[in-house]
Amino acid sequence: MIERMADLVEHLERFLGPIEGGTHGDDSTPAGVQVISFGADAPFTGITTWATLGLSNHHLGQQSRGGLHQELVMHLPNARQPVNTAGVLFQVAGELIERGRGLARGEVIGPRGRLFPKAEMTALVATTPVYLPDSFAVCDTPAAPVVLTWLVPLTEAEAQFAQVHGWPALEDIFVAQDPDLTDLGRTSVQLRDVSYLQISEES
Repeated sequence: MIERMADLVEHLERFLGPIEGGTHGDDSTPAGVQVISFGADAPFTGITTWATLGLSNHHLGQQSRGGLHQELVMHLPNARQPVNTAGVLFQVAGELIERGRGLARGEVIGPRGRLFPKAEMTALVATTPVYLPDSFAVCDTPAAPVVLTWLVPLTEAEAQFAQVHGWPALEDIFVAQDPDLTDLGRTSVQLRDVSYLQISEES
């Protein structure tokens, strides 16, 4: 486990710069899991990246013979860093450990009411960290590969859309409208009736 953590830290710092902050949580947070933050402006100007460290020591489902080993990543704006960012990551990590299964790509957590103060985001979706190079997404360690999963904050309307129509449909809208998915103050994207569009295209 120590070797895995060393490899993981090296991997994260290669893409995000040096770790600048972190917390081990308290008695209410998952044992052995930390939340760390990196220098400002990573992966790009105006953004701070947060990540779990230690969640990957747990086997979360049988993705392969050794199970899935996963860490969570969030990108949030420097100017409006929520005071509860670490708490949100600890909560999600704890839920994954308790259920014994990691997050699949496109899996939605919530809606659960406001996740962050003064922000309308009520849910999270797990996806590939596309704001970083492809080689960031998996950290190969001697023990097992560690999958780095980006948690994207969603509005309630976006979360409900993804649950009804699937993550690929919402992802297509994100690609078309290109919202800043790190902006907690953004408004919901314009959501389309996918079933209607499919019927129109077929007729």
